[in-house]
Amino acid sequence: MVSTRHHPRQFPEPATPASRSTKCTPAKTKSTSISKVRSRPTSPTGPASSAVVDGANTANGTVIAKPAPLRRKRNSTRAASTQTYTHTIDTLTILWLSVSLPLVFWDIGYVVLRPHSMPGGKFHSPVWIPYGLYAAVDYLYGFPAWNNGVGFTAAQTMLNVIETLMYCYYLYILAVRGKGTGWIAKLWTQKFSTTTGTAVTVKGQGVAFAVLVAYAAAVMTVSKTALYWLNEYFSNFENIGHNSVSTLFWLWIVPNGAWLVFPSWMIYVLGTEIVAAMNEAGYS
Repeated sequence: MVSTRHHPRQFPEPATPASRSTKCTPAKTKSTSISKVRSRPTSPTGPASSAVVDGANTANGTVIAKPAPLRRKRNSTRAASTQTYTHTIDTLTILWLSVSLPLVFWDIGYVVLRPHSMPGGKFHSPVWIPYGLYAAVDYLYGFPAWNNGVGFTAAQTMLNVIETLMYCYYLYILAVRGKGTGWIAKLWTQKFSTTTGTAVTVKGQGVAFAVLVAYAAAVMTVSKTALYWLNEYFSNFENIGHNSVSTLFWLWIVPNGAWLVFPSWMIYVLGTEIVAAMNEAGYS
């Protein structure tokens, strides 16, 4: 039999279990809320010298300042300046357009109304009688090209329509913006009399765009005419090779050469003005 150790004291009676309360009192916990402290800048336009303090970014309990993003300072005193484009009208350009545009309209009508505008057609006389001679010099305007279905003549005529409309737009803007200034009379007086005056200019809305349109039209004219000449060269002068030298010179080279010389002059004059305006604006 195993004997138990004798305890000098008796174990106390077990206490009666206390009744649990129905309400649980939560323990008080110490919580620290993290707040963001935003300091106000001294001036609304000053640099971002203030800092946004984020309590989450701490080191050893020390709050670390987080710099605010920099903002570019706007110069409110800067005033937007606008300049009105001033176009100097060239007399030779106006004279050339005054002569060439009616001739181009005449040419467009002849090509579009073929074969009725050709010799023997119902519309040939009296408007297009001179084309009877030219059609014998340049077969592109005569029956050989028409009977063979050559489309080059009509194709270059469609380009004539586009560039003619561009030239007309240029003249229209000059007429509208120069209304009341008498620039036509001034242009004539300046260039064709002993009186010397200042440059005849026109300015206003749309003038700059009109100058650009006229420049592009002149480039089109030169390019199209050069293509017309190169077509004859690379086709072994198929349409004009039957002419004598004098006939070819007076009835083909001289009239067609004018559409190389004067539009090239327009390219020079208008291009020089456009470049000068760009340099003045700082776009060198």
